[in-house]
Amino acid sequence: MQWYAETPVRRSRQVVGDLLVLGWVIAWALIGRWTFGLVSLLAAPADPLRAAGTTVQGRFDEVAGRISEVPLVGDRLTGPFTGAADAGGSLVQAGDSLDSAVNRVAWLLAILVAATPILLVAGAYLALRVTYLRRATAIARLREAPGTGELLALRALVTQAPATLARVHPDPLEQWRAGDTETVAALAGLELRRLGLRSVPLSPR
Repeated sequence: MQWYAETPVRRSRQVVGDLLVLGWVIAWALIGRWTFGLVSLLAAPADPLRAAGTTVQGRFDEVAGRISEVPLVGDRLTGPFTGAADAGGSLVQAGDSLDSAVNRVAWLLAILVAATPILLVAGAYLALRVTYLRRATAIARLREAPGTGELLALRALVTQAPATLARVHPDPLEQWRAGDTETVAALAGLELRRLGLRSVPLSPR
């Protein structure tokens, strides 16, 4: 698999690009984490609510238990205290609900903030790298096969700038049609260098 180019300059650019994209991903992951922590602060009232509810529920349950022991009227007097204990339980549930809702919102915002720029940049960059991988791997495997020189030279005639082609020969297309070995080799070398691959002696057809 030809993930990196063979020529030093192209390979260095690819490595730098990989490191920059990796840094971009890490930076936005940290920003997403910071966003999660910031939004999670909204759940701060949940703990006091739970603590207050637990305290109220526990104390009124205790009072109701003691009053229930009073002969004759104990059972009748426990009603208000049991209701107050239930209110404490409602405070605990409210705290749990607030904490759960804020946690869901925090995760949603954190993922949205981090994933959007990561997918846009890293996705586009990965698509370019995979495209290069497929092309370079295919050419690297075929460059020494018979007849590949003519194919690479033809690709160079299509993809290279006219000024670049003119440096090879004033009429490179005609030389390619005539099968001039030197011109074909030079054009094939241009195509290989465009993909960051080293030129090799090309086998005749």
